[in-house]
Amino acid sequence: MPRIEKLGTLQMHLVEVSPFECRGELLIFESVRPRTPDNTRGGRHYLRIRRLADGTRDARDAAEFQAGEVLTEFGEGFTFGVPFVADDRVFVYATRADKDGLAQDDIHLFESSDLTTWRQSIAIRGVGELLFNCSVCRDADRYVMAYETNDPHWPAFTIKFATSADLRTWTKLPVDQAIYGADRYTACPSIRWIDGFYYMWYLERPTADWWFETWLTRSEDLLHWEDCPANPILRADPGEDINNSDIDFAEWRGETVIYYSWGSQQGEERLAHARFPGTLRDWVRTCYEA
Repeated sequence: MPRIEKLGTLQMHLVEVSPFECRGELLIFESVRPRTPDNTRGGRHYLRIRRLADGTRDARDAAEFQAGEVLTEFGEGFTFGVPFVADDRVFVYATRADKDGLAQDDIHLFESSDLTTWRQSIAIRGVGELLFNCSVCRDADRYVMAYETNDPHWPAFTIKFATSADLRTWTKLPVDQAIYGADRYTACPSIRWIDGFYYMWYLERPTADWWFETWLTRSEDLLHWEDCPANPILRADPGEDINNSDIDFAEWRGETVIYYSWGSQQGEERLAHARFPGTLRDWVRTCYEA
């Protein structure tokens, strides 16, 4: 059975990143933190897109990753970002960081056709809650966003959902129609739609111990979920402290390029990458046939 192959650590203090394809190139989106070593904005949060290696493959090692060409820097003061590409336009969803690096109320949208000029708007307004990481996919009829919230009615960080016809105007789904994690800690969703199911990778704290793993679940309706029998999808190996989190990935030339964070979940985090030797469809089928 094919398995995820971990490929090594790439950089300190870089957590929320997403490999993605745009116009035939493999790029990496990054939410740059104050302690990211190559922060060019005086230690402020901001958003950045770079080319992975020469745009035709994943980086081989830390040196090649860190040498990736910067294509754009924008969104000063924003964090927890994620990209989505439609019709050669890049849509980035992110939240404004406060002085301590925590999210504010709303999820903002940055939209560009050239990676130079960005139009900014608000995609999701937080009401009585803070909003953090999010992820977007397209199903047969619409776009779907999974987003994490600290809504006090449920444990942190409950995952809620919204839908859109154009990636700009979003409608929150009522929690009696779509929710995940109402009974326990969940966080960092990455959602995809494959063969009629919404598959969602997320961060699970499986015990009372300070230990965090990436798990996978799926649903046909965003309300009733079937957890993967192969969980955990990623867990910390020796030397990776207590955490494997913030997974995101892209299908690229028949394989799946995977990025994730490992560390302490208390500020000492490192970016690492991995690969699955097959497509996303291959990956989820393997997981659910385990």
